[in-house]
Amino acid sequence: GSILSQTFQDLELVVVDDGSQASTRAILRSLAAGDARMKLHECEHRGLVGTLNHALSLCRGIYVARMDHDDISLPHRLERQVKFLDDNPTYVACGSEIGRMDADGVVAAKRNRRQRVLEHRPDLLPPRVQWMPGPTPMIRADAMRKAGGYRPQFLAAEDRDLCWRLGMLGRCARFNEALLNYRGHASNTSNLQRRTQLFSHILGDMSAIARHFGLDDQHIVSSIAPGGDYLANIAAYRGLLAGRYPVDTLWFHFLIRQGAWPLAGYADRRALAGDVLRHWMQRPLDLQRIALAMRTVAELTVRQLLKKQETPA
Repeated sequence: GSILSQTFQDLELVVVDDGSQASTRAILRSLAAGDARMKLHECEHRGLVGTLNHALSLCRGIYVARMDHDDISLPHRLERQVKFLDDNPTYVACGSEIGRMDADGVVAAKRNRRQRVLEHRPDLLPPRVQWMPGPTPMIRADAMRKAGGYRPQFLAAEDRDLCWRLGMLGRCARFNEALLNYRGHASNTSNLQRRTQLFSHILGDMSAIARHFGLDDQHIVSSIAPGGDYLANIAAYRGLLAGRYPVDTLWFHFLIRQGAWPLAGYADRRALAGDVLRHWMQRPLDLQRIALAMRTVAELTVRQLLKKQETPA
């Protein structure tokens, strides 16, 4: 409904019904019958990435914008994005901040965010991606196809992986304003598939780093099985990038920043800190490992303070 009510009216709404319930399908058929801009395609269940790529193959416009079924686009979203891409031909995509709403549609108070300069720098530690929150980007269709669409190996972080590949083709912008309200509830991907999402995030980053150095990582990507033995994939990138990028430093930094040490088999953050210390003491001692040690101390200190605050007197 929020798409058909946009201030920008010259649009095609491609809806892929990925094996929904009969009641939902009946609603979609009724809506499509009442608005010629809505194109309903009914198909068997393909999963998220398969459905997204199928929807892209059906789009005919010069720009494409993703819209998940339980989110709400603000009325001027498409108008704002179309104007930006029309006025800035060197940009391949533009996204925005998002508003957070609960399962009942109540939007949380807006947090003040500074406008960020988006960079495509896979060579940095940590790498910097021209990140646009998954439901928000509008992308030039030719750039989307050239990038290859979404990759199923990076399920639950497929949008971040796409941003990496778009960043190789041109600049991306993220507006300071929220143009979409994202609905948070217990069935969100980030809640149900946290392990898959985190590994897809870091492996997608490592894939981007490999491409930056001109290395072919297709044999690693093809071996990634969502929900499978991701640690073997981390080890494969460690070997591929040896001598070019400090994979272990990035891996430790990621585990600390995300509070995700169980992914690597650590019982708690102190066990992780021991390995970080040993990594830090390697020679030659470089600035990247010094920075990692400082982040580790800061992270452990903050988490310890939070733990004390949560402990009842």
